[in-house]
Amino acid sequence: MAFEAEFLSMMPHTVTVEPFTSVDRNNEASFGAPVSFRARIVGKVISLRRSEKEDSTPIFDVFLGGIVQGAVVIPVGNILLTTNDRLTLPPNQGWVDETPIIFAVARATDEEGHHHIKLQCGFMYHRQGQ
Repeated sequence: MAFEAEFLSMMPHTVTVEPFTSVDRNNEASFGAPVSFRARIVGKVISLRRSEKEDSTPIFDVFLGGIVQGAVVIPVGNILLTTNDRLTLPPNQGWVDETPIIFAVARATDEEGHHHIKLQCGFMYHRQGQ
């Protein structure tokens, strides 16, 4: 099954995800081979105000539309992504953090099966009050 060009036109970015494999005795994470995805990144920077300081942090929704294999984009299928995986956003695009923390993974399906994956990244209280 191939994606329609109209759907892929809504996915202008390419991101990579490296699957988490293990943690060594120094508590350093290891990751597997990176997988490239066509994606749509929707994000913004929010202000965090605490009694002792003010800070800014990015929050992102990253919609993964398909796996990039050369010039072809194939559906995400049954690929398993977790909050332990490492996401890398496209470089030099103005993102505050090009490797944001993934704190939620959701899978969207349609009548033909698994359609796309949504990653929520950044500050863990994503979109509360936003």
